[in-house]
Amino acid sequence: MNNVQKIIKEICDELDIKFSLISQNWIMVLEQEEKIKYVVGYKFPLNDQASGKICDDKYALYEVLKKFNIPIIEHYIIHKNYDKKQIIENCNNYNNDMVIKTNLGTCGNGVYHKINTEEIFNTIDNLLIDNISISLCPYYDIKTEYRTIVLNNEAELVYGKIKPIVYGDGIKTIYELLLDFNKSYFENIECIDELKKVLKKDEVYEYNWQFNLSKGAMPFILEDKTFETQIRDIAIKVSKILGVKFASIDIIELTNGNLLVLEANSGVMMSNFSVDLANGKDIAKSIYTKVIKELFNK
Repeated sequence: MNNVQKIIKEICDELDIKFSLISQNWIMVLEQEEKIKYVVGYKFPLNDQASGKICDDKYALYEVLKKFNIPIIEHYIIHKNYDKKQIIENCNNYNNDMVIKTNLGTCGNGVYHKINTEEIFNTIDNLLIDNISISLCPYYDIKTEYRTIVLNNEAELVYGKIKPIVYGDGIKTIYELLLDFNKSYFENIECIDELKKVLKKDEVYEYNWQFNLSKGAMPFILEDKTFETQIRDIAIKVSKILGVKFASIDIIELTNGNLLVLEANSGVMMSNFSVDLANGKDIAKSIYTKVIKELFNK
């Protein structure tokens, strides 16, 4: 069982709900009396199918939020047999500094940052082999990324993400610094030759440009409650527009201070969060408990 499944089982044991796993541990089956509820991956049966699909399709989400004037990162959809001239024009508008991503990807997978035309077209062509459509986005200079977990149009949790960047001390290797940054993630990463280098004092090493916890980033709880309220308000507005009951909404803060919606997810995964933050498991358990109680009208 993964971390979330362990938490869900613990909650079910406390609420006298039968818990079982099927489909190679992909589906959680929750049973109490005559009620049966299924959790597929990290998707709980609270959202309607249409809202869930809009959440999980990055370009669809962009179109919906743009329609309702919610600030969101720019997306250009690309299909097979695309217009190459249009791609070049879009890229030229942003000095070829672009992000190419699958529309249905999760956990930062299938997302690439490219800075020249040849690499951009190679990435587009490779992604279109296995995807009906993909999105082309400008690269944004992001200061921090924030995630809000929303339940019934209330923000249950807001946290920030620190991407895996370390600073040299002239003594430790990059790998040792990364272990200090996030041991639970990097102790499972192979120490390749590049990571054996000792950085000079204050030399910067960015392991990953993405803010995904699944790729080594670390969560933190916001101290500035006024700013947290801004993030909450945007996320709740998004959840109401989408009509989702339980979702996570990611918002980026640019270095110029602007806030933009990055994406939304109808599956709420707190696996890494529950491990990486000191009281992360308790926070995750509290939120999942509310969800399960609602599923069984408790």
